[in-house]
Amino acid sequence: MSSLRNVNVRFGVIAGLMGLLIMAGVLYQQPRPGVADQGDFDRVMNVSGLRVSADDINNPEFVRFLKYTVTDYEIVADQGASILQRPAVTSMAYIIRAINQVCLLLGKDTFKTDYLAAYYAIAYTFALGVILACLPVLSLIKRSAIAALSLLVFFDGNYLVWMNSLYGEPMMITSLALFIAAWMYYIRRRHTLQSPAGVFPAIIFIFAAALLLLGSKLQALSAWPVILIMVLTICWENHRLLSRRQLGVLALLGLLLIVYPLGYARGNKEMGRYTIYNSVFFGILKDSPDPVQDLLDMGLNPDMAADAGKHAFLPQEEYKYAPASQLIQDEFYSKTNNADLVRFYITHPQRLMSGLEYTVSQAFTTSTELGKYTRQYSETPVSDFNRFTLWSRLREKYVPRQLWLLVCFYLLIMLIGALEYRRQNSAAIRSAVMLLTGIMIIGWLQFPMPVVGNGQADTAKQLFLFNFTFDIMAVVSAAWAISRIVDNGYAAQARFHGAMRRDLDNQQGWHGRGIVEPAEEKRR
Repeated sequence: MSSLRNVNVRFGVIAGLMGLLIMAGVLYQQPRPGVADQGDFDRVMNVSGLRVSADDINNPEFVRFLKYTVTDYEIVADQGASILQRPAVTSMAYIIRAINQVCLLLGKDTFKTDYLAAYYAIAYTFALGVILACLPVLSLIKRSAIAALSLLVFFDGNYLVWMNSLYGEPMMITSLALFIAAWMYYIRRRHTLQSPAGVFPAIIFIFAAALLLLGSKLQALSAWPVILIMVLTICWENHRLLSRRQLGVLALLGLLLIVYPLGYARGNKEMGRYTIYNSVFFGILKDSPDPVQDLLDMGLNPDMAADAGKHAFLPQEEYKYAPASQLIQDEFYSKTNNADLVRFYITHPQRLMSGLEYTVSQAFTTSTELGKYTRQYSETPVSDFNRFTLWSRLREKYVPRQLWLLVCFYLLIMLIGALEYRRQNSAAIRSAVMLLTGIMIIGWLQFPMPVVGNGQADTAKQLFLFNFTFDIMAVVSAAWAISRIVDNGYAAQARFHGAMRRDLDNQQGWHGRGIVEPAEEKRR
């Protein structure tokens, strides 16, 4: 057991270092790439002590949105109110504020997205190293294959490039990676090493990663019930091993895990209004055969069909019912909520299926047409990005976008998981199955969210976390197949050597019983 632990720890460190090298080549090689703001950054900047620099604002040639990246922001004075607002908007604010304090201590008043990317690089590679170090695999072939697959898939450039920005997507996948790493560390301490002393820190690690994930982006809140059930199950599983003080700490963290998402959802209420607008006008009513009837079915004013097919970010003069007007507040926002949207799709299943078909047509895409470089690098906006993007290009080109195939893929995973669970039932396997099941359900909950919660507005970007969970399932499936192939190869080799030994023993047995070869008989 000690040999397995030492070998895997060294292997995890090596894989983590290789991941850092890949990230350095993708993110820090000149020209340094990023992703241009499409209007998402203000929400993060307002609670993170950042603002666009005065030099940029006063520059008539400055272009902030869509075409070019902006990497430098001015650090503003910290205020008590904004400190209290941080958890209500995004967990990224904690990381950015910490970086700001380091910058100010060093006498710098500029925050660079490069610094945030450095945090992501450290946390992301740390998560990979912990996961690989905690795998109960001794075979060099298996470990090498799993590490190579992980580096190819999860360090794809179209994942990493988002890290040099203020988008919530990299915070989501980094926090989920940390959550998986924490869970794997827990399995190792609790079930493999059977070390009660290491269980409490592992559970704290799980709580911390869960809070970062749930606060990373509004769409991550769909994972709340899944994560809550998983964490409470872990706490109950260990309640006899922990002291009263430790149980008290976990109870406080559990209360925070329940309350925090509620405050986060409330802090993003204004953004929620625009997503509901898009869900109805740019989702249900867009391409609808009868927008008037759809509005009547939802108990809304049918006159609003005049704005069918419009999203929430057009110039105000293009609307009859402008998204920010008091008129639509009275006629729409006050009468509609997310439960109404779910109810509509449940009572109109054909519309839900057509929406899911549209969603799957936008799946498996992590690239974006937003600008990737600063204007100083190129006056012509550059949206193409090809640094270490083999996996995402293969996935976008060859993975079929068919809903029934996606369903079959997950059914096959569930079947194999059930068979493996039955074949080698143990506490460690049960915890691993719970983790994989949780990841699958988090991905499933992400899949209908774009059409139900945001219409057809920016669907591919809204599927970012779904794509990440899909890749996890793809790597796990490939690792399982490789493991079975290697095991079968070892078994066949053992059978071959066994047969050879039996033949040799038989030959020696014939000689031992006095039976001689014909040539020897002739000599006699």
